[in-house]
Order: sequence, then C-alpha cells, then structure tokens
Amino acid sequence: MASSDKAFKLDIVTPQKLFFSGEVTSVIAPGLDGLFQIMKGHAPLLAALKSGKVRLSLSDKSEDSFQIEGGFFEVSGNKAILLTEDVS
Repeated sequence: MASSDKAFKLDIVTPQKLFFSGEVTSVIAPGLDGLFQIMKGHAPLLAALKSGKVRLSLSDKSEDSFQIEGGFFEVSGNKAILLTEDVS
C-alpha cells in the first residue's frame, strides 16, 4: 500500500523488542504535562512521557491504541521514535 502524503514513520521500542514500526498519520501520547499530538511536519521534539494510553491513526485510516509505562518521544524530520519500558 502506498503511504499517505500525511504519513510519517513511527517506531515504538521497548528494552525487549521493536513493538511497532510503520507509517502513521497521527500519534497522541501522554506527556508529563498532558496529552500531545504529533502529525507529519512537526517541529523537532524530545518529550518525557508518563504512563498512559497512546493512540495511533494509521496511514490506512485504521486506528490502534495501547498502554505504555512512561518513556520518551522524539521527533526529527518525518520520523518519530517512542521509547518505553513496557507496552500492553
């Protein structure tokens, strides 16, 4: 499937494994000061995360969500990496 013009690459990594790697159009994550949303073209960012729900809008227009146990979120160019202790 061709990636959307609005999509960007996201990797979600735990110490044990690569949990997710793919194209998304939006990520909503639990920052220390509240929820924040990342979309393609976002300014570079490094943010600490608290435990909570992460929501993904995938490039095929489906959605997914899961719980994380804190971590960090980095955006650079059109790539984002979410590092977390655990995902469920």
